[in-house]
Amino acid sequence: MVDAQATAFSSGEGDRYFERNRAAATAYDPDADPLVRVLAMADLRPDSVIEIGAASGHRVAALSERWGCRAVAVDPSRAAVEEGRQRYPRVEFAVGTMDEIPIAGVFSLVLVSFVFHWVGRSLLLRSIAEVDRLVADGGHLAIGDFLPAGFAKTPYKHQAGLWTFKQDYADAFCASGLYCPVVSLIGQYGGEVPSGDADPTHRVAHSLLHKSLDTHYQEVTLDEPP
Repeated sequence: MVDAQATAFSSGEGDRYFERNRAAATAYDPDADPLVRVLAMADLRPDSVIEIGAASGHRVAALSERWGCRAVAVDPSRAAVEEGRQRYPRVEFAVGTMDEIPIAGVFSLVLVSFVFHWVGRSLLLRSIAEVDRLVADGGHLAIGDFLPAGFAKTPYKHQAGLWTFKQDYADAFCASGLYCPVVSLIGQYGGEVPSGDADPTHRVAHSLLHKSLDTHYQEVTLDEPP
């Protein structure tokens, strides 16, 4: 399926986005990262981690060094992937978009930080399924993204015709019955996290979910018919 958002990021906007944010990736501090704080609060010790939309892999590289685990980074920007391969030789890299992730197998931790809101709506459910495919039974999924009051979309200021779509993406996984929330930090985009009075138009959530194919379901005994 052809999708304008995925096509744009695969054909050049992904590289331009990386160039605009290169300095932030270079100056990355895991101790100041709310998503890493969520992982620390749960005291995770995964043996494998993959990040979708990882840019040059700075986050998974830091986590791999901290935990001594396998690390994989996927991003649509070839420039980001090439820089990551040079900077972090222990991280495995692949070029790809969320709707068609070119990685097989499952991981004990999957990270998606501020990527879902870029996904075109025609590919949203496919993207959710692709992310779910990578999360091992008993593993964890960490999502950071916007948390408006409901569903919202805003024009993408760097390229006409593209949008950012904002909603509670963690809820999309929890509604399946296969995921349950472990811990979440809610705050302001580019500001304080956590924050109890974040403006809904700029509110964000960093959430950790646990996946289980059966333990989240309660067994119910049905009365026999008379």
